[in-house]
Amino acid sequence: MTASTRVAVPSVLDHSIVVVAHPDDEVLWFSSILDKVNEVVVCFLEAKRYPWWSIGRRKSLEEYPIENISCLNIDQSDVFESADWQNPVATEYGIEIVDQSIPGRGEQYKKNYEELRRQLEKRLSGYRNVYTHNPWGEYGHEEHVQVYRAVKSLQGELGFNLWYSNYVSNKSFKLMSSHLGRFCFEYVAFKTNKPLAHEIKRIYIKNKCWTWYGDWEWFKKELFIREVSQGKENNRGHAFPTNFIKMNPSSSYHPSIKQTMKGWMKDILGRFGVSITRPRFRKVVSLQPENSSKGEVLLSWLLDPFLLKPGEPMPNSHTQYWDCFQIARTFLDLGYSVDVIDSRNSMFDPTKNYSFFIGHRINFDRIAGLLKRDCIKIAHLDTAHWIVNNHSTYLRKFELQRRRGVTIKQSHRIVEHNLAIENADYGVTYGNEFTLGTYRYAKKPMFRVPISTCALIPWPEDKNYDACRSHFLWFGSDGLVHKGLDLVLEAFAEMPDYHLYICGPLQREKDFEKAFYKELYETPNIHAYRWVDVNGPEFAEITSKCLGLVYPSCSEAGGGSAIMCMHAGVIPIVSYESSVDVNDFGIVLKDNSVETIKSTVRMIAGFPAEQLQSMARKAWEFARAHHTRERFSEEYKKIILDIMEKKKNGESELGRVER
Repeated sequence: MTASTRVAVPSVLDHSIVVVAHPDDEVLWFSSILDKVNEVVVCFLEAKRYPWWSIGRRKSLEEYPIENISCLNIDQSDVFESADWQNPVATEYGIEIVDQSIPGRGEQYKKNYEELRRQLEKRLSGYRNVYTHNPWGEYGHEEHVQVYRAVKSLQGELGFNLWYSNYVSNKSFKLMSSHLGRFCFEYVAFKTNKPLAHEIKRIYIKNKCWTWYGDWEWFKKELFIREVSQGKENNRGHAFPTNFIKMNPSSSYHPSIKQTMKGWMKDILGRFGVSITRPRFRKVVSLQPENSSKGEVLLSWLLDPFLLKPGEPMPNSHTQYWDCFQIARTFLDLGYSVDVIDSRNSMFDPTKNYSFFIGHRINFDRIAGLLKRDCIKIAHLDTAHWIVNNHSTYLRKFELQRRRGVTIKQSHRIVEHNLAIENADYGVTYGNEFTLGTYRYAKKPMFRVPISTCALIPWPEDKNYDACRSHFLWFGSDGLVHKGLDLVLEAFAEMPDYHLYICGPLQREKDFEKAFYKELYETPNIHAYRWVDVNGPEFAEITSKCLGLVYPSCSEAGGGSAIMCMHAGVIPIVSYESSVDVNDFGIVLKDNSVETIKSTVRMIAGFPAEQLQSMARKAWEFARAHHTRERFSEEYKKIILDIMEKKKNGESELGRVER
């Protein structure tokens, strides 16, 4: 039997660099050499779907115990779990993306490959040894595969030795096996640096951006394999040492693949040991009431609020974390046991006799179909219906294209296709008549619950309404065109006497930033602040000098951004589709045109200071009375008790209930 060559250690660390996809990959797969190489480069930073990761990653890199780490600051493409790992197809840019439920991410994935090559060509020049992800992406991550592909594509040009990690899982096994015959292998082994690894893990956890298992323990050793292309498949018999991670395999794996995996696992377990864990989002958190349980409840939405350590604060980047936690607390207080899963858990198979299923729209219809008929199924709907939402967001982009002659690939908000309301007995949603109306076709009872808030802000006693009457705010998250920032920018660019302050993730939407660069950064009366923390002093300072929020979104469920600004005493000027009640203290735009925005801003700026103060005070009082965590708790409990009463009385599921 032919054995692989074990290389002398010193030579493999000369002029060496580690290249990883995401912050925390470097410590998960390369802890043994982090303090030995000359440089560590992280490729991706921004995570649009998880903005708190982006914030935490920046903080973590600033606190990093090793000084030789840097980041390319490329945005993630959100392709995790979008390849067919049962039938993987390797491509030039990584791996074939088959799940296109989030439009545009496949194109972004391809675009990122070119950006990786462009930046890495400069960063890798002069290095003799480059360490990176393996061709199968360790446990099976599409962007790990892509980073390997980008680094590999530069090897011939730059002439470095390419080394990759020896981690693999049953998820990535099939892709790994496709590489066995194409290479011969030399390898080097190092002891994992557990003290350093735990120190770095602690930093990521503290900053809420640790993406791996909380109870992860490092292997004693990790190996790095030198890739030597041979051009033909004649290298049978080479030893191939791996660190094997066991994950939940899909039930649709081909039997022969499963049998082969068992043989490999038995051999690897004997030589190297194995970590038996499961992906974070596939965990099940089980909660018990104080007294004996009345029944079982399944909650499918977010796991993060239930995995916080004692004393760790609830994330405040979005109201959904606290809302999800409170839904579970409601059922616990009513005497029910609660199982919580992540809505992305596409492998969860219910085995309990659940009395209630409360599900986020993602994956709702699949899980609902696995539950017994007498289980009450409640869809928690945090957007307008996906057909209305997606039509509206693409229409906005079309209008922008016609208006300015530019196509922006990003800046929309796409809701995945789902049949949640069709498979639900009841629907619960935020927002007002706009959002409710998008679900009426299904003829299911609908309940309104008030959106909560991430912060309570005192009334600004010293605010000068004469001084702030010409100052306005746009405050929102991803989907800048969807939320009307393009329209607001065009309006204020034509009104030099009125100031606009912008708080939003501009850096995450490069196409938008490029198209509106002049308005954002070269127009004296427009001030771009990017994203700000609503609990921080900067948000308080900005809102203290702004009269109103201008927010012409095309589709919302509750308009959390508008509610947050009302809590700061800012008058809401919103579209009907923002789904926010403004009564007599705000203005609903008659349409979302640039001209209407301009005329409305000028009109409200001309109101007497006493009237402006009165409107702002009413907005603040309304938010305090209707949009707090306490009010959400009260109203949600009423909804559940109402549904329980209807079940007790055997009322028909048809009809409509609204609060």
